[in-house]
Amino acid sequence: MQTVRRDVGPLSLELIPELGGVISRLTWHGKAILRSLPDSPFAAVNQGGSFALVPYSNRIAEGQFHFASCDYALQRNFGDHPHSIHGNGWQQPWQVEESEDERSVMLVLAHDAQGESAAQWPWPYRATQRFTLQENALCITLTYHNLADQAVPAGLGFHPYFPRAAQAEIQFAAGGVVLNGHNALPTGLAPVPAQWDYRSWRKPEPATVDNCFHHWSGCARVRWPDEKLMVTVSSPDAPHAILFMPPADRDFVAIEPVSHINDAINNGGFGDPALAMATVPAHGQLQITMLLEVSHYA
Repeated sequence: MQTVRRDVGPLSLELIPELGGVISRLTWHGKAILRSLPDSPFAAVNQGGSFALVPYSNRIAEGQFHFASCDYALQRNFGDHPHSIHGNGWQQPWQVEESEDERSVMLVLAHDAQGESAAQWPWPYRATQRFTLQENALCITLTYHNLADQAVPAGLGFHPYFPRAAQAEIQFAAGGVVLNGHNALPTGLAPVPAQWDYRSWRKPEPATVDNCFHHWSGCARVRWPDEKLMVTVSSPDAPHAILFMPPADRDFVAIEPVSHINDAINNGGFGDPALAMATVPAHGQLQITMLLEVSHYA
């Protein structure tokens, strides 16, 4: 598969458009800032550094929802997992839009919602990802263009994986957390418990959290003290973020800026419009941005 590469000073970005538009490598002065995709022909998109969540974030309960007086059923798209997850953009090939700009690259996905693709998402859309590099920062702008002749629900997000969790510390703050039941679906809102309180720098605790935190501060940090290396992840227009700490053997932390809480298309954000999915007007658009800034610290 084709790899697209951009280098600006010490920052190096590699993308594989055909593999869900995944970031396969992001390094700064040779150090991996995001998890690197395994060098294998069998590598999967969710083994890479980051991918786009479009046209929704996280789970839709059993792939079913009701909108504008109609019932819809999406295909399950993650093995035997009972819910549809992360939209369909991460499982589709993206195209490179040609540009002479050596500091940026644009990927494009066209979803026509015809035939079998209608089971992935029932409305047509066009999505774009613009990656713009500076010497110490990567900015990704994700845009959903509604091609339907009606208003539709939509959501967006980013799924970056930060490596070397065993050597890392994180700083993360939010207004509250969305609690999940045994089926990994939201059951309600709560204050952030002490175990998940990362307002002060702490080492991530493996296998403790995979939840959406609502009204986050808009900025989180990961640092590796032995390397004196830090990355700041921020998003001015994603009001929530998912914090995912898997078992220790997977050795990463995911901090995912998102536009809505999990299964918002069904729970309506528990009555809070700021937690719900957006309704995008006919031929309108929805957009969010993520900025990754890298630095050394004393």
